[in-house]
Amino acid sequence: MDRKRISRGPKAARAVQGVHGSKAPPPAAGLRRDGRRPDQLRPMFAKTGTVSQANGSAFLECGAAKILCAVYGPRQLARTASSATAGSLSLDREMAAVLEQALTPAVRLDAYPKSSIQAYVLIIEADGDGAALAAAVTCAALALADAGIEMYDVLDPTHDEETGDCDQQHAQTGSVLLAYMPSLNQVTHLIQSGEISSSQCIKAVELCVDACSQIHAVTQEALSA
Repeated sequence: MDRKRISRGPKAARAVQGVHGSKAPPPAAGLRRDGRRPDQLRPMFAKTGTVSQANGSAFLECGAAKILCAVYGPRQLARTASSATAGSLSLDREMAAVLEQALTPAVRLDAYPKSSIQAYVLIIEADGDGAALAAAVTCAALALADAGIEMYDVLDPTHDEETGDCDQQHAQTGSVLLAYMPSLNQVTHLIQSGEISSSQCIKAVELCVDACSQIHAVTQEALSA
């Protein structure tokens, strides 16, 4: 594991477009609780190949949230479970159900019959503002791509894969989490929680899609490094 990089924290994080590294101003009208504008992203840093023993791995910083993911596989299933025509993707984390639902549509499981792909997600630090789950989806997708797992959203012929990016937007007392594949213009997962009007939900989805297009530049850079 690249402990030196992880210990440095978000001070060295790469700011995506529309993000400023300076201290956030006090919350004001029209701003989020952390002082960001509605269309302003958290500083983000991503790196692949951080766990040498895994087939693929990734580390992601998104604001104060720090996520590490390791992928093992594909591995052949035991004979008793080898009747499946497509492979399976499993994640070891309390949020595994959400992660699987968000990531499975982006993975070509039909290319791995009678096989299992396992991803282990570790939340090193959460920001307390709901970004950890969104960051975990992006980190797991990066680790899958780093492992050479075939995905429907391919970056280029060299099999560097694009990931389903994720961002979370708050509106009123609710929130919207969106997992999105920019190249295919497809949403793989959407979670709305809390109280939110239909118009605010639509606006939040639009903000998420725009944010994912910016996050894509960071994941692309991490996979090509």
